[in-house]
Amino acid sequence: MLTLFEGNLSKMQFKNIGTETAIRPVYYLAKDDSDKAINNAIGHDIEISFNDRINCIACGKTINKTYGQGYCYPCFISVPQTEECVLRPELCRAHEGIARDMEYAKKHCLADQYIYLALSGGLKVGVTRYSQIPTRWVDQGAVRAIKVAVTTNRYNAGLVEIALKNILADKTNWRKMLTQNDEVIPLLDEKHKALEFLNKQSLQYSVTEDNEYSIEYPIAKFPIKVNSVDLSKKPKISGELIGIKGQYLLFADGNAINIRKHAGFYVSIKY
Repeated sequence: MLTLFEGNLSKMQFKNIGTETAIRPVYYLAKDDSDKAINNAIGHDIEISFNDRINCIACGKTINKTYGQGYCYPCFISVPQTEECVLRPELCRAHEGIARDMEYAKKHCLADQYIYLALSGGLKVGVTRYSQIPTRWVDQGAVRAIKVAVTTNRYNAGLVEIALKNILADKTNWRKMLTQNDEVIPLLDEKHKALEFLNKQSLQYSVTEDNEYSIEYPIAKFPIKVNSVDLSKKPKISGELIGIKGQYLLFADGNAINIRKHAGFYVSIKY
């Protein structure tokens, strides 16, 4: 078997070989391995082996478990990448000059933030900064998306998202996302409904253009059902790779592994 990757896992990267609005991701496992596309392994048997070593993705320390997708506990409670506003934008205080790292916050929180609608195991609302489009949607396994509004900081974007949670979901149904493509829902109509609702609120935002985005993932076929695999419990998995969607590798036997969840795990991947 050929070695596709050996080292500490991190979030899968991708290159878009499509267009700006019709996205076709080619996945790879490390920034300097962009010539080793995981897409090439689809249709082949692959083997993922975990050697019982985990390193914090921030400080490199050897650890027994990870927090917040790859961090040791001291880093989890101190680095700006895991500040609470990452998951809950409405808790951001960077606009008040309060953050774990203000230089980081200036680039990530005090910058344009988009509120969007995406089809990812159902219709959902979300927030991401301008530089994360379309990465955020690809990571979530969304098949279509549309921007609804834009704000100048993460806090205001969080308030808009909180308002829209009254009429929209904000979670991804990962099982549904991995076993089928989403039903056809007119996103522009949903955007107009969202804006009509927001017009009744006292919030700070600007309306965005109406471009719709689509994402075509490298999937040979969808599994009928899926079982999420945890390498700390099952250190070796193998089988035919049938597709990649979001941050998941999909196997013909229904197993699926979330690569981002295993950030910091030292593995060998062969096919």
